[in-house]
Amino acid sequence: MSDPLSRRDFLRRAGGGAAALVASGYVLRTWERAAPAAADVATPAAGTLPSIPGRTLVVLELSGGNDGLNTLVPHADPAYHQLRPTLGVTNPIDLDGQVGLHPSLTRLAARYHAGQVAVVEGLGYTPPDLSHFGSLEVWWTAQRPDGSPGWLGSYLDATVGYEDPLAAIGLGGQPAPALLGQQSFATTIDDASGLQPRPPRWTGSTDTLVSSWSGFAPAKIDTRPLVGQVERAVSLTAKARDRLDQALSPSAAPTPRSQAGGAYTASTVVDSLTLAAQLIKSPLAPRVVYVNGVGDFDVHEGEAQRQPALLSDVDQGIEALFTGLGSAADGVVLMTTSEFGRRVAENGSGTDHGTANVHFLVGPHVKGGRYGEPPSLTQLDANGNLVPSIDFRSHLATGLGWLGVTDTHPVLGASFSPVPALT
Repeated sequence: MSDPLSRRDFLRRAGGGAAALVASGYVLRTWERAAPAAADVATPAAGTLPSIPGRTLVVLELSGGNDGLNTLVPHADPAYHQLRPTLGVTNPIDLDGQVGLHPSLTRLAARYHAGQVAVVEGLGYTPPDLSHFGSLEVWWTAQRPDGSPGWLGSYLDATVGYEDPLAAIGLGGQPAPALLGQQSFATTIDDASGLQPRPPRWTGSTDTLVSSWSGFAPAKIDTRPLVGQVERAVSLTAKARDRLDQALSPSAAPTPRSQAGGAYTASTVVDSLTLAAQLIKSPLAPRVVYVNGVGDFDVHEGEAQRQPALLSDVDQGIEALFTGLGSAADGVVLMTTSEFGRRVAENGSGTDHGTANVHFLVGPHVKGGRYGEPPSLTQLDANGNLVPSIDFRSHLATGLGWLGVTDTHPVLGASFSPVPALT
């Protein structure tokens, strides 16, 4: 049996492929759990869960807490306008006479009317945690005990184990805790600065940041079965970077900064989802692409100016993904997540941390429409927040269902019915 290979030695051994990768503005990092998971969390054996070949789940994390009420606007509800006299969206793109999308989401609205966008309303959990990292931890682990692996890490544990370090790829400024398993790799692509993890724009405490990512350690790669595979992935990723220079159709998105001559920086949804499309079209298409660390959706102030730009980036990025995929889009579903929504009443120029939220499922195999129960704007909890109407793990179960998982218990810790929004 060969000796394990450190990441530094591995990149040195990878030779020209790694050099091309860094020259292209990318760093590929392979991580594994730094310490044992919680003792009361079962570890499913690799190969015990089914998986459908040729499918990819793209998860877009809108960290900071996206304002769902100004994303899917309940414009026909008088309570919305009373609670948001200055921040309420007055010109949404109407969907059905009751709700409409923010005017920055023109491309997403067109896909909705084409039947390729499902809107899932009222997603949340109880009891609520209104801190960023506390709530993100709930979403990352599917509300399992402290020390639990990420929900997609558990999926990797039960499907590929350590055999395929490229089954899931994270794009962003830091490792994606949702991908951290007990017996699988979490692979990330970020810029070449070497500064990882990069603090999210919305975090106010480096202590909580360090705590949240303390579970990661550079992975030891077994030389014989994995070096050749990952070396090939490095080369393919470098080629993907070159293909970012190819012009997208005018309706897709503005030219990513990478096309203007700079390196990939993982700083926008457009750049990240453009890269995601190229990775999915490669011969080593990942099963999961997880985008995090893009944008600051924590709009305590200046929301009227900030959220339109944030949602425009989301809108253009989603369009760039599916336009860039071409015929490969048939095997892809995108889902959004965010740690929480915003409080119903405005605070003046922004909104504070809330609870229930709206999320999207997008793709050719999505049955378009509205799902879940819109939470009441008049029957709020004691803090003036929405009362969730559907467990957020049903949303996660929907993504897992796309990948072929029918029994969510090994992954989410319990059985949850998916939202019936996929064909």
